[in-house]
Amino acid sequence: MMYTVMNRPEMMMNRMLRDFCGMPAQPYRRPFMGFPVDVRKGEDAYVLTADLPGVKLEDITITVENDTLTIAAELGRMTREERESYLIRERCGGRIERSFTLEGIDQNAITAACTDGVLTVTLPKEAPAEGKGPRRIAITGGTAVPAIEAPAE
Repeated sequence: MMYTVMNRPEMMMNRMLRDFCGMPAQPYRRPFMGFPVDVRKGEDAYVLTADLPGVKLEDITITVENDTLTIAAELGRMTREERESYLIRERCGGRIERSFTLEGIDQNAITAACTDGVLTVTLPKEAPAEGKGPRRIAITGGTAVPAIEAPAE
């Protein structure tokens, strides 16, 4: 394994597990605390696709506030009895969310659909506003700017 700053924490965790806990040198990986998304750029819109398998439609919320789109999902929580019966538990419960900046998006035309645990959010591009693009400012000829006179004493 090539040593980099990025994998140093994982190397330290692996060494600690091996040296102090007697655990096999199985690579430690940081858990991904979110859900995977893909964003495609189309001609008229961006399409965001998120994998939320097993999440009920009523447990997903999509909000827009201050030019930010937030997708949140509430995953099932376990009772104490359920937690005590697990030997290994890698799937998480609780709330997960991801946020995205909405620059250049028509926020009033955003739509969403969810089928078989795949959430699809369509983000229509905003029409270019008049006068927002680059333009040249004309300089007119005319009278010179008058000099400012000092106040009389």
